[in-house]
Amino acid sequence: MALLTKDMIKPAKKYWQYFLGIYVMSTLSLPLVWGNGDWSNPVVLLKVSLWSFVIWATQMVGHTIIIVKLDERISWMKRPVLRGLAGLVSMVIYASVAFIVVQIIMQFVFFQKLPNLTLLELLQNSWYAVQVAFVVSFVATFFGFLNAWRKSEVEKERLKTQMMVHKYNALQNQINPHFLFNSFNVLSELVYENQDLAVKFIHQLSDLYRYVLSTKTEDLVPLKKELAFIQSFAFLLKTRFENQLEITIDVQLNDEEYLVPMSLQLLVENAVKHNEATSASPLKISIAKRNNSIVVSNNLQEKTAVKHSTNTGLSNIKERYAYLSGKEITINKTTETFTVELPIIKLNHN
Repeated sequence: MALLTKDMIKPAKKYWQYFLGIYVMSTLSLPLVWGNGDWSNPVVLLKVSLWSFVIWATQMVGHTIIIVKLDERISWMKRPVLRGLAGLVSMVIYASVAFIVVQIIMQFVFFQKLPNLTLLELLQNSWYAVQVAFVVSFVATFFGFLNAWRKSEVEKERLKTQMMVHKYNALQNQINPHFLFNSFNVLSELVYENQDLAVKFIHQLSDLYRYVLSTKTEDLVPLKKELAFIQSFAFLLKTRFENQLEITIDVQLNDEEYLVPMSLQLLVENAVKHNEATSASPLKISIAKRNNSIVVSNNLQEKTAVKHSTNTGLSNIKERYAYLSGKEITINKTTETFTVELPIIKLNHN
């Protein structure tokens, strides 16, 4: 026979401690349930003690299961009233039924007969268990709500911390050194070939990085500001790829509409990173407004040698949108196109 391992002993020890605690409580409650009974007869006292333990064990275990199952199905933070009522009703019903069943079983085990009581009398005798259920329900409600509130606050702090990490990563990764290196390569060629275009290129590059620095502390930016930024970004890309890349922007602006900063740039850069772009088959990227979303779409002509994507950028946008607005972005990939819809966030909710 295999020896018990530490991993097997720890759960067993935990359960033994749990039932030992129930036994202690059931023993302490004997004066209440036995009262003026015969305390001098050890056999009777043992039966009463065991009887009390079974009542306490079925009540405590049942209430624990009810609490766990209800917590899984009904959120304290979203529906506290429903959760509290469901707990109270479930525990009272369970307490009465479990008490009656235990009474019937123990009566049969110890005396080989069923209790000579009506259903009404059995229900009246279960009043003690119902009182216990009320107390347990009250305590469970208080600590359950307190624990849910504490977890909610911890989650909020975790999301805030994660948000700061995302902002830092956005500054480091979204306008990455690789893009900067390519931009300077293009610029070095323009200086000799087209000085006027080189000057314009420098101005656009300057505007782009000015935007990056100005939005590093912003959660949201006006849609028109984000579009102005993406136009500078598009100019740099088109200067680099020339007729291999087409970017069209068709968006009617509204002063009350906002986006997560640099989200458009990331989607455009992803399209360029993962797709082939040639003169014969240019990469076509469109940015348009559809209902309450900004839709970024490109024709799909995936690179064969590109590294496997981790979708870090898309996950970044998803989590920031979930944190700031509770909205989700929509991603749709077909054999011909790849499309992402970014919900427009409006600050003047009515």
